[in-house]
Amino acid sequence: MQAILFDLGGTHLRTGLLTTNDEIHVLQKENTGHSSDEKDSSHVCDRIEDRIVRHIQKNATALLPEAPIVLAFPGPVAAGNRILQAPTINGDGAVPDLAGRLRARTGREVHILNDLSAACWYLSTRTHAQRFMVVTVSSGVGGKIFDRAHPAGVLDDPFYAGEIGHLVVDDADRAPLCDCGQRGHLGGIASGRGIEREAARRAIADPGAFGKSLCVTRLGATPENLTNEEHMVPAARAGDAWALDVVRDCSRPLARILATIMLAVGLERIIIIGGFALALSDTYLSLLREAFARVLRYDVLPDGIENRLELGGANEEACLLGAGEFFKRRLRNPR
Repeated sequence: MQAILFDLGGTHLRTGLLTTNDEIHVLQKENTGHSSDEKDSSHVCDRIEDRIVRHIQKNATALLPEAPIVLAFPGPVAAGNRILQAPTINGDGAVPDLAGRLRARTGREVHILNDLSAACWYLSTRTHAQRFMVVTVSSGVGGKIFDRAHPAGVLDDPFYAGEIGHLVVDDADRAPLCDCGQRGHLGGIASGRGIEREAARRAIADPGAFGKSLCVTRLGATPENLTNEEHMVPAARAGDAWALDVVRDCSRPLARILATIMLAVGLERIIIIGGFALALSDTYLSLLREAFARVLRYDVLPDGIENRLELGGANEEACLLGAGEFFKRRLRNPR
């Protein structure tokens, strides 16, 4: 049975097709045109819905009438189709019934899963670990656990499973804001966006230290134009102490939470993905392992337990491919 696949990210919408031969063809990638500063959340969701419908119409001749829509979505999802929140897409705005609207406009069944759940399904085909966690460090922070002994595979029921980015890790009145509107959340501190914002705050607070950073001396940053892509990532990868300190300090709360989950659940691996983490690559992994080891000082633990943190492959189609894997193993051929 066919399925038409979508992966909606904060920046791009990807489209794919699962064929009757179990092959997944990546059809298209396009910019959503969404800005993190865009205020009209209803307009954002309407535009995304229109683009999904347009893709289905464009590929109608290749689709069987019964082929369902499977969408990987960046936010918590209940009961396989009800989106509860989408802070990286529309902040704290209301989320419409996207599944219902797509069903009404296309006449097709609609299945929605969290995008990190989709990544988990994809990575389950790339690791031999029996029980592992996938953590994304990108515009937000989140995690999902995969357990081969569990009939569900990905443990994403109840819907809040894996929403670690919304744990409060800073109780200060002026703690950083999360995209969801709350203060002190892990995602507002340890995500790529959180790190970028913290770097800008430090640049303003201590211009002398900032002025000595490669962000300024080599890459021409100012507190107003400082970005991860153009300044923080290349400076940190080049060994800049100022940039590394920002990333290290922001990542410590994440390391503590991951260490807690590893011991509580008995994880064999924690696989780190997400645009920011993969852009920093081994530099980020080294900083996170360092912080992870600092909170796991216990004699009975195996030596080098921090090395159980690893980077996932830099496959930008992971969530799209995972949506196809989810459909094959959970919907079409449930065990």
